Amino acid sequence: MSNMIISSSNVVDSATSITADSEVASLPVENLQDRQLVKVYRSDGDTTVQLDVDFGQGRIVDFVALIRHNISQTGTIRWRLSNVANFATTAYDSGVVDAWPVVEEFGTLPWGVFSWGGFLNPEVAANYTISSFDVLDSPVQARYLRIDIVDGDNADGYIQAGRLICGPSYRPSTNYGFGSQFEFVDDSRVVKSRGGQTFVDEVERFRRARFELINLPEAEIFGNVFNNIDRQRGIANDILVIPQPDDPSTWVTQNIYGRLVSTQPIVNRTLDYYGRVLEIEELI
Repeated sequence: MSNMIISSSNVVDSATSITADSEVASLPVENLQDRQLVKVYRSDGDTTVQLDVDFGQGRIVDFVALIRHNISQTGTIRWRLSNVANFATTAYDSGVVDAWPVVEEFGTLPWGVFSWGGFLNPEVAANYTISSFDVLDSPVQARYLRIDIVDGDNADGYIQAGRLICGPSYRPSTNYGFGSQFEFVDDSRVVKSRGGQTFVDEVERFRRARFELINLPEAEIFGNVFNNIDRQRGIANDILVIPQPDDPSTWVTQNIYGRLVSTQPIVNRTLDYYGRVLEIEELI
């Protein structure tokens, strides 16, 4: 298993320009630069959309992610990175791929229904923030990003998304230790009446993940975690964590776009090696 990915910066936020060939004036493509996922970009009655980002100069990129979109299970997406605006040549081209990751989720279908290599059951998917991810085999340097979305079966009649993330990432030299935790957090308020009836004020559930980084050299943990994650991102700014970047079947359930719940101390475990706990709360 490849080591986890933690985003250290989002070069989309500092881009010179971000454009779409179709957008609703009140829901422009610039909304993809806002961490509030409810502030969405929406196409204007089109289900075939092209998004272009100019970073202003060459940037290091080893992942891209389109967070909380409405692309259907038959929709496709294509990610391209280039150093020329017309994409006559590319530094990276994913080709046309499924916008939804393929999973083999046992137990999500009724008894007796069996399917390998299918998409996540829609009833289960309704409880997740459906997003599209692409992890490059190796980082590239590029000035331009182009995303092509084709979704002719989209029931909404438009393309919508909440956030676009792209850039370099931190991959710990030693992967997180045993004991990683994933949970759904349900902050619904429950009260009982004097007669014993239960009343629930239901709110949307969100995910929380907890990892422990272990056996990291001093220079690595202070340079990447202390400076890039704690100092630059802190609890105020958003990050993306991909626990298993080489296993797309885990991305829909385990990838977390959110923020640090708190900054935690870096602990000297032994000799010149350090550890640190990361706890990330999903943004919805």
